[in-house]
Amino acid sequence: MADKSYYICTAIAYPNGRPHMGHALEIIQADAAARYHRLKGNRVIFQTGMDEHGKKNWQSAQKEGKTVMEFLDGNVSVFVELYKLLNVSNDRFIRTSDQKAHYPGAQKLWNKLVEKGDIYKKKYEGLYCVGCESYKTEKDLENGLCPDHPTRSVETVQEENYFFRLSKYAAEVSRRIQITDPNDPERFLIVPENRIKEILHFLTEAEDISFSRSKESMPWGVPVPGDEEHVMYVWCDALANYITGAGYGQHNEQEVFNSVWPADLQIIGRDILRFHAAYWPAMLLSADLSPPKELLVHGFLKLGGLKMGKSTGNTIDPFNQVEKYGVDQFRYYVLGSIPVNDDGEYNVTNVEERIDNELMANFSNLCYRTLTILEKNHGSLIIKCDAQNPLIAEVDQKIATVMDFYERRNFKEVVTKTMEISALGNKHLQEKKPWANKEEGPQALSFAANLIKNLSIILTPIMPALCENLQKQLNVGPLSFADLGWDLSDHKIGQPQILVKSLDKDTKAPVEAPKTKPAQKGGKGAAPAVEKPMDVSRLNIRVGKIVQVKKHDAADSLYVEQIDVGEEKPRQVVSGLVKFVPIEEMQDRYVLVLCNLKGANLKGVKSEAMVLAASNEDHTRVELVSPPAVDQGIGSRVGERVQVEGFEGEADAVLNPKHKVWETVQPDLKSNDKLEATWRGVSLKTSAGICTVHSIANGNIK
Repeated sequence: MADKSYYICTAIAYPNGRPHMGHALEIIQADAAARYHRLKGNRVIFQTGMDEHGKKNWQSAQKEGKTVMEFLDGNVSVFVELYKLLNVSNDRFIRTSDQKAHYPGAQKLWNKLVEKGDIYKKKYEGLYCVGCESYKTEKDLENGLCPDHPTRSVETVQEENYFFRLSKYAAEVSRRIQITDPNDPERFLIVPENRIKEILHFLTEAEDISFSRSKESMPWGVPVPGDEEHVMYVWCDALANYITGAGYGQHNEQEVFNSVWPADLQIIGRDILRFHAAYWPAMLLSADLSPPKELLVHGFLKLGGLKMGKSTGNTIDPFNQVEKYGVDQFRYYVLGSIPVNDDGEYNVTNVEERIDNELMANFSNLCYRTLTILEKNHGSLIIKCDAQNPLIAEVDQKIATVMDFYERRNFKEVVTKTMEISALGNKHLQEKKPWANKEEGPQALSFAANLIKNLSIILTPIMPALCENLQKQLNVGPLSFADLGWDLSDHKIGQPQILVKSLDKDTKAPVEAPKTKPAQKGGKGAAPAVEKPMDVSRLNIRVGKIVQVKKHDAADSLYVEQIDVGEEKPRQVVSGLVKFVPIEEMQDRYVLVLCNLKGANLKGVKSEAMVLAASNEDHTRVELVSPPAVDQGIGSRVGERVQVEGFEGEADAVLNPKHKVWETVQPDLKSNDKLEATWRGVSLKTSAGICTVHSIANGNIK
């Protein structure tokens, strides 16, 4: 449909308490996707909302001595406040308690399923988790408890309910998930790929699902059409929000709904994958509606290695984090640190390191240096940029890579690649020294100013307020992707300002960054270090040679290697590489070895280090990271420490597991487009050159 809007929706939150970090993660991801598509020129509809029915809300309202709507209105207002604070640009906000906007569409959907013969009534007994508001099987439980709500008891419930024939549609949903042709209109894309196997397995065993509750057991819900004794269960109520918010069941449905549905992108957490990847598409097929085009499934946010959650008390308040660090700094960290295909660790120390090292010292420093020199030395004027500058092609290629990562919803890599562009700009200024070089200075500043303009565009989905500020300083905007390029010529900038402030490590409150050239690490004027920085300098990575290798006696997937790392005797290392690297390729191989991990026993064999390897996104390919030129006999010395320019500090003697240094630093170890091993875009090097991988570009290294 030519005039169809690009429709993005999140899972709707359950307002039984205050919003937590998981809500912040999902809404920020959705907002970044929505802003990206607006910059592309799409007409975007971005919806979020609240799932307000259910037993928990009813019970909580009674406990607080309030009507259920009084209870909900109070909690919903806190979510609205958070979304406003996070600068979320949603167009629609649906509440399932809205009897005008939601009830008609939910009841129409029910009636459509009835017409198809897909709803029937039967008596049922099962295990019920009030926390999830769903039935569980014995195999879903761990030690008799729901793994997502381990502090709540699971109830045994027996009653007569309506059921939906999920089993009737399981094969068709499975078929659509497995379509790989991106142009096939029946394709139901699930991202990342590692979630597909999980849902396909579930669909092979899918049984019909309970679809209602008696008013006696759950008095708060959408009434079942034609049966006043029952209310709809969450599936036909909450899941229906995606279509009711788009106009389904309204008087102007044909005009509104058909210009929006099917959803182009739905974003959910992995704990509700089954409901959105199996139940929901089956219901839509029964109602003769198309499933969404794409389902993006994010992982959990963890704190101290454990899932954050109200039920476990392992939480961080997002309001507190935004107040402490700033909204765009918080958005930057959340989007830039959480992998698209796995859970992510929220580490406060790492938040502060990244704000200081990336946003302040790299990005903000580039912008402020460029614009202040233009203002002071060149009358605020940008001259025409030299189109023959070879750096332009390099930056344009990196921007194209950023766009590809946006399309794949890989915001973590968007941030990484964008900071590489910013670092390139800083390096160019440092080489050309425009504050002293009158001949080349104006052209160097023109390149830098145009690069900053491009950064202000591609970072807008990540940090919208900062980028709006930067565009005002450049005296341009608002800009879109159509404005990418190097066309600022004979153009006067506005008033330069510091974009990102450094953090006072004592008070953890923002303080203004110095207006002079920032002091280098450890140099004069540098603040005394309270603790070591959480960066790659903490890792003792050395060049090693595998002098002996065999298979582990007790584990078919493991090798046991003896690796020479320049010490008195080789270190014993256990590696899970049997499936990926033939044993003959391991023998006499030169590798990178992380030497300061705490030793561990793996299947009865002590491992004294770790071999670094790169893997692709779904971990179906793994290959070793190699020091340079060793095959020519002129490579790095065995035992030589691998360095990352700008991070040459002394490594920890042993990485303390309690401090989670490896868990914090590792996610930024990557192979780049050139197959170079990098940390935050900076190459890993020995005295002989750059360390590399064989064929896995943009892979994770660990």
